[in-house]
Amino acid sequence: MNKEILHIMNDISSWLRYQKQLGVEIIPKGPGLSAFPDHRVKDKASLQELTSTPEYRDEIPAPTDLDGLRKMVENCNRCELHKKRHNIVFGEGPENAKLVLVGEAPGREEDMQGLPFVGPSGKLLTDMLNAVNISRKDVFITSVIKCRPPHNRTPGHEEIAACSFFLRHQLRLIDPPLILALGLVAAQTLLKEKAPLKSLRGRFHQLGNARVMPIYHPAYLLRSKGGRQRDLKRVAWQDLQILEKEYAKYR
Repeated sequence: MNKEILHIMNDISSWLRYQKQLGVEIIPKGPGLSAFPDHRVKDKASLQELTSTPEYRDEIPAPTDLDGLRKMVENCNRCELHKKRHNIVFGEGPENAKLVLVGEAPGREEDMQGLPFVGPSGKLLTDMLNAVNISRKDVFITSVIKCRPPHNRTPGHEEIAACSFFLRHQLRLIDPPLILALGLVAAQTLLKEKAPLKSLRGRFHQLGNARVMPIYHPAYLLRSKGGRQRDLKRVAWQDLQILEKEYAKYR
């Protein structure tokens, strides 16, 4: 197999992986598809030709604002979770927020109201932010997936993968300098890590132009009891103080 064919196969493989990340499952047959191997000697319009059918026109190019992205999420049926949701939980906050909070997934209250962190863990989160002089109205709050998993279970890998485009594009549009990853699922998803949260917390991690601080999820703090809860809250307080010092640079 000569180098020319290998280059073409690698290009096609990379392009297909990109399509999969966007949620595309079927590539429509047409003149653009047969012309794809020659894209290196043509202009970049070949991608537009390949995605000009109605089912893909809304995704490529991606929405240019959060309202457009929200509408895309509202129509999403990429995984089974859409069948039982009451509302998507897209997130809320200013589009130019300097700090984005990323949780795991909506719970029962969030699913019913369509808003993030409105249950007991939401109240604790608000208190935690207030304790370090950060107003909830100034930050953008979202989650790794936008639909509630049954019985509030941990989202599966396929569900996270199906929703990954939406989270990535949210962060791309907001372009925050700081991200607070609430819990293990958010931290591992954002950082593409398999390490436990206790080894990820306590410091910032670089993610593109943003710095990510992993922290224990408020719901996890509430589930913990007695001395363990006190220990975890103390650790969370230490992490919040680190965040406060960094956030002060962007006020």
